[in-house]
Amino acid sequence: MTSKEIFPVNVREIIDYIEHGDVLKGPYLSVTHDGAVTGTAFETQDSFTNLEEALIFYQEEDVEPPCYFLLDITADALGDIPPASGEEQKSLDRAFILYEEEQDFYGMMKKKLEGQAPELGLKPDQLNHLADIISSDLFQIARARLLCKEPHPYFEEMFNIYKNQGLPVGWVGGESASEGHFVIYSRPRQER
Repeated sequence: MTSKEIFPVNVREIIDYIEHGDVLKGPYLSVTHDGAVTGTAFETQDSFTNLEEALIFYQEEDVEPPCYFLLDITADALGDIPPASGEEQKSLDRAFILYEEEQDFYGMMKKKLEGQAPELGLKPDQLNHLADIISSDLFQIARARLLCKEPHPYFEEMFNIYKNQGLPVGWVGGESASEGHFVIYSRPRQER
């Protein structure tokens, strides 16, 4: 069994989030440029508050500019992640892939989401799809941290969205990961 302690601290942050962090537990918390979290309402034309609509948008490959298919943008960003170099980094990369298989990131995420399925209105196939989306994104974020010399802006922003209870479902702006911003799903705010 691989120990998570062999990975750098910034990679362990992602692993700890997968194991213990909250996912879609409340409305997305807006974050200011200085990193402060605000409780202000988050609803723009680049957001969804209906999860079923958000998942349909996520899967829609034929979106029109200024929107772009998020998986294409993520593929573009993944092209920035260099292959593992040197024996130590290659060994850590193999160990991380093995760790993910041993721990089953998908299974952990599915278990978290199962408890929220009724309030999120998730059907079984949507639950499976959502667990796959989130676990895959978090795996790629961790690999970017493991293999890139500097933090990758796209993956760091994606992680911030997750930590703040959002779900990236699309892209607005340009055809690359360096030109635009995420379309985000947020649970609706409860009226008081």
